[in-house]
Amino acid sequence: MDAAITREVACRRFKNGVMAPFADEVAVEIRVRLRLEGHGERELFSAPIDPEGLAIGHAALDMLPPGLVPVARGSEGLSFDLGVAPDARPPADPALPGPIAAPRLLGLVTRFIGAPGLWDDTGCFHRAGLYDPRRDDFLVRAEDIGRHNCLDRLAGFGVRQGVVLPELVLFLSCRVTASMMGKALRAGFRMVVSRSAVTGAAVDAAAAADVTLVGFARDAESRFTVFTDAAGRVAA
Repeated sequence: MDAAITREVACRRFKNGVMAPFADEVAVEIRVRLRLEGHGERELFSAPIDPEGLAIGHAALDMLPPGLVPVARGSEGLSFDLGVAPDARPPADPALPGPIAAPRLLGLVTRFIGAPGLWDDTGCFHRAGLYDPRRDDFLVRAEDIGRHNCLDRLAGFGVRQGVVLPELVLFLSCRVTASMMGKALRAGFRMVVSRSAVTGAAVDAAAAADVTLVGFARDAESRFTVFTDAAGRVAA
């Protein structure tokens, strides 16, 4: 069972010209260790949410080549022992994700951002989600203190559930840097939608991989910016 996600700390707050004692909520952070057979060990820091899923996803994206997936073999506390197996998921449908009309995409941003979550209490959490166009639904949302951890959690979900990630749309609350885009590319995503900014390196990497990259997707402002979309996945 997951531990407490936040804890209360005594502090002082300056507001409206007055300094006063205050009790605030801060995010709890834990250390997660993993050992992947034949591929070394890693140490991660994350929110205390499904640490095994985080370990599996991180191993899949950052420690194994394509065609292999990690398999949980055992654990001791927050240390996880993982084996390696062939990836049995079917090949991705090249037609997916299909075109999404601009007004519909804005509606999806509203659904993604508007869903209740951990960032409501602390402002400390990032969020990522997997949208399935065939079901018109988000299969899962992941939240964590680290934005890279969110992608690891989605990858762990994909491995555990046999989900083919390239057929889905990746939604992010965070900025898309070169490292985030690299992780998204290793996961196989073909369409990435972020509420925040994107960097030039991320744009270049997305264009080279024929990935649709959308940034500044703000539902409250009814806008988004399409940075790369050679495949025409965003329809007018």
